[in-house]
Amino acid sequence: MSFKVVASAPGKVILTGEHFVVHGEPSLVMAIDKRAYVEAVTEERKVRIEAPDLNLYWEEGLDLPKPLAPLKLILERLLEEAAKPVGLRIKVRSELPPSSGLGSSAAIAVAATASVSKALGIELTEDEIFELALEAEKIVHLNPSGVDPLISTVGGVIAYRRGEGYVAVEAAVQPIVVVGFTGSRKPTGVMVRKVERLRKAHPEVMAPLFHAGGHLTIEAAEALRIGDLKRLGELLDINHGLLSALGVSTRKLDKLIYLARRAGALGAKLTGAGGGGCMIALCSNEVTADRVARAIERGGGQPLKVKLDNQGVRLEK
Repeated sequence: MSFKVVASAPGKVILTGEHFVVHGEPSLVMAIDKRAYVEAVTEERKVRIEAPDLNLYWEEGLDLPKPLAPLKLILERLLEEAAKPVGLRIKVRSELPPSSGLGSSAAIAVAATASVSKALGIELTEDEIFELALEAEKIVHLNPSGVDPLISTVGGVIAYRRGEGYVAVEAAVQPIVVVGFTGSRKPTGVMVRKVERLRKAHPEVMAPLFHAGGHLTIEAAEALRIGDLKRLGELLDINHGLLSALGVSTRKLDKLIYLARRAGALGAKLTGAGGGGCMIALCSNEVTADRVARAIERGGGQPLKVKLDNQGVRLEK
């Protein structure tokens, strides 16, 4: 008899601190109300993975498409713990564009870990879900900070420092954020390696830049905690300047950022690894958010309004 479980996990936007977080500085991260969904069904047949959004399919005996390698690792780890041999089918659906800086792969990994473990009768804690999803993420990103699978697991807003864990940040207001997708993508690992080469080539120049990025995140967390969106917006603008100095912005990202600011955004910056992907704009109200979204669309970007999601990974009814 088959048994079906569906789990979902939120994507994220990095408000401040991307790239700096890889090297031990804090980052401020917000879960968003766009999710990845993974359905797990136990069967008396082969193990298989379906990702129709990406036009990808795999089952035992076939060559494995590279983007599905993290999911295969999750299946293998959990099937090793299963009480008895079982076939398994998982199906992936995501509201998050891949390789865009919104944490798509991590949300899928977290949702897959939750749904598959439940389908197999394995009880995992939040920490265990995070750890397995992080192990899977290493296949894609090689040296991930860990913040993506963490925020997908716990939800809300967190201040995160690699190796030290995280602190939940209670926002005094509901941030209104417009995401602008450039339409181009660059793998996170490629951009992380680019920054690392620059950091090693100019250590004395880059060290204070990274230190400034860490201080900025501490101030941004406090601004969000007390509801000072104007101050938070100014810090987003400064953060984009620091990221531009790291060489991870693009002409298209800069264009959408300046259009958003001109349309009334309190602050705007790229989010994620850069090299393409998405930018974010902080807005004071829905009217401004609509105006910013139209400006992004006129600039050739794909706008998406998102809100804070306080819920992390969950089982769907």
